[in-house]
Amino acid sequence: MRRPVKGYHQSTEIRRSYEILPFQGVWTWLTGKELSDRKEMWQSNSTERVLWSLAWVILGIMLTSLAVIYVQNRTLQILCWAMGALFATSGARYIVATIIHHSVHGHLYKSQRINKALCEILSTIFIVQPYESYRQFHVYEHHGREFSTFEDKDLAAIYQLGFTPGKSKSALYARFIWTLLSPKFHLVFFYGRLKSNLIGVPFYRLVMSLIWLTSLCAIGYFAGHTLTLLVLVLPFIILYQMASLVHLLTEHVWLVRKEGESVRDSHINNCLARFCGSTCPAGFAPQYWASWAKWTVMHLFVHLPCRMLFVQGSLVCHDWHHRYGSVRQWYDYARLREMHAQKLSAEERYDYIDIWGVHNALDYVLSSLSKEAEVEIDHLEYRLN
Repeated sequence: MRRPVKGYHQSTEIRRSYEILPFQGVWTWLTGKELSDRKEMWQSNSTERVLWSLAWVILGIMLTSLAVIYVQNRTLQILCWAMGALFATSGARYIVATIIHHSVHGHLYKSQRINKALCEILSTIFIVQPYESYRQFHVYEHHGREFSTFEDKDLAAIYQLGFTPGKSKSALYARFIWTLLSPKFHLVFFYGRLKSNLIGVPFYRLVMSLIWLTSLCAIGYFAGHTLTLLVLVLPFIILYQMASLVHLLTEHVWLVRKEGESVRDSHINNCLARFCGSTCPAGFAPQYWASWAKWTVMHLFVHLPCRMLFVQGSLVCHDWHHRYGSVRQWYDYARLREMHAQKLSAEERYDYIDIWGVHNALDYVLSSLSKEAEVEIDHLEYRLN
């Protein structure tokens, strides 16, 4: 089992190792961990993040369309499509798991009407849960007393998918691979997305959903099967739902709250920081070249895709969000978490769980579940978004 790093100082040492490289702002974004003494070049805001996420989606659609329509060389076609699918899926996940997420918390803009309107438009486009139902289950239940109980619809989803305590770690990994590839999982997931847009929604939202779904069907009809599959279905349904599963599994430890454990303690004990990166080699002398080659491969093909697909935006520091869910400066997550982490360390009460590498976070969660006693579950009410 790959355990979390031991405390604030060891975690900070990993981030400090990146100081051997230029462009520290880039490494803060990639890793998700800030340096306490780094001065930012500019202050971000919600509008900038919304525009960036939309730009990623548009770029992704352009690249996947280019690969299907114009690129003739098969190798270049695959590379172009893969890059486009990465941007399209990660942009969609950023919009849903970060922009819409902070909209329902009321953090995007001061005007709640604007937050709701933006959320309704974006959730219609990406066929996910509307504002009111998402706000009810996430803000009032997942962040409230239902957290880490059978009434927590996220925990219920994990258990209903078969990731239950008491199973061996190998069985949980097998379940993970099977679920990622399972047609049933993807059909049920997408059916739930459609249902949340069409049933039990206000009339205006039903009209929005019907117009948008009709438009997508028309686009698919005129574009043809191949273009529809490679540009719309794979990035925004299959890959999107795979990314959602990985994020959900690694977001918390997913153990049922113990008797006598307070809600706040449960948030602290079950939430993880999922930093993307690993210690840099100590220098650039020839003796470190093999280490740099391994480091580069890991960052290009593991940490960077994980940062884009699974822990977009503030999700990398989701543990801080569960402690300070009312802070409006959500886009400043790395600096604010670092300030709090440094304070806790100075007071010798550091209790964050820092894990470097999303793959290590997955291993930690599945290991933790496997060590717990089995629990009896009946049918649980859950949701996937």
